[in-house]
Amino acid sequence: MPDLAEPAAVEQFDCPTCEVPAGSTCRTRGGKVAPKYHTPRFMLVPQLRAELEVRTPADRGPGRAWEMGPAIDAAVPEATTKPTRVGYARCSTAQQELQSQPDALEEAGCDPVFSEKISTRVKVRPEFVKAMGFARTIKKAVPHQRVIFTVHEMKRLGRGAAELLTIAEDLRHHGIQLELLTGP
Repeated sequence: MPDLAEPAAVEQFDCPTCEVPAGSTCRTRGGKVAPKYHTPRFMLVPQLRAELEVRTPADRGPGRAWEMGPAIDAAVPEATTKPTRVGYARCSTAQQELQSQPDALEEAGCDPVFSEKISTRVKVRPEFVKAMGFARTIKKAVPHQRVIFTVHEMKRLGRGAAELLTIAEDLRHHGIQLELLTGP
């Protein structure tokens, strides 16, 4: 069972899901205290990364009217915090070998790694969309955290220069770095 120090660590950040300010617990759509915190809010608190659930403090139970929590000093980024690396692996056909890419991404420190066998000709690549969404969510939840979107090589991202530039610009716009493990 989590102790009360863990909810205090979660409450150092504004929630990107329900938009409550730092110092307050997550809210339901009706404005009442949520039974637990929203995942993006505690995902990057280092001591909570492995937790599946962090309960709200007993004095802020579900169904209570909203009250501003006690003031909490702004979270100070730790200089030693490792960047979050989000990996994406892709190959075009079922006959191509994919497993070496996720292995290389995991070895590079990527967690999580999204992978799929799908052509870049397909307009919507579900795992790519999930990977990009995950990286954006992490960056939004904890803006000071370095987030790196990692792929094995450039051609795993897109088909042509225009598509690659669009993806790179989207990442840059959200403050996410792009890393290629091999190639130029």
